[in-house]
Amino acid sequence: MDDIKKGIMNATRSIAKGSGTFLKTTKLSMTLSNEEANMKSLYIEIGKKVHEIYSYGGSLGEFFDKKYQGLLEQQKKIDDIREAMEIAKGVKTCPKCAKTSPRTSTFCPKCGESMGDVPETVDARPYEAPIAPTPTVPTMAASEVPLTENSVPAPTITPEPVAKGKVCNVCGNENDPFDRFCLSCGRIL
Repeated sequence: MDDIKKGIMNATRSIAKGSGTFLKTTKLSMTLSNEEANMKSLYIEIGKKVHEIYSYGGSLGEFFDKKYQGLLEQQKKIDDIREAMEIAKGVKTCPKCAKTSPRTSTFCPKCGESMGDVPETVDARPYEAPIAPTPTVPTMAASEVPLTENSVPAPTITPEPVAKGKVCNVCGNENDPFDRFCLSCGRIL
């Protein structure tokens, strides 16, 4: 019986020692993650300060000059791709609130900001993404489907009425029902 007691006591000590080790390593792992996050935050803060220096015309030497030039080139590529996406979607983005609206709009429907600075169309498309061919699927009109004695004719579906947009009292332009400002003249709807 004493052997069993000793075996249980040793197993208990072993488990306690193992769980203590597990707790210590878990705490250390969490502390390490926090310190790495603090380090990343410092890197970001340094990068923002370097960007600020360059945006005001400063320089930090040849190495940083090249890296900053690469950053500007990368930002230009990103802006070009965003512009190509907006053109493909037929929208433009408000410079104030980032709401998208049709490319023909003169004012933002959300905040009323003038969209005059945002070009309506862009001739040069800086980024052309490859377009995959769309497979065609043969379709059959409902009148062409052969009816058998067990078949039930398809129900006629009538489209639901679409919510009418808000009409501007000033210029008469029709806007979306949820717009707060007229796309054409910028007046409150």
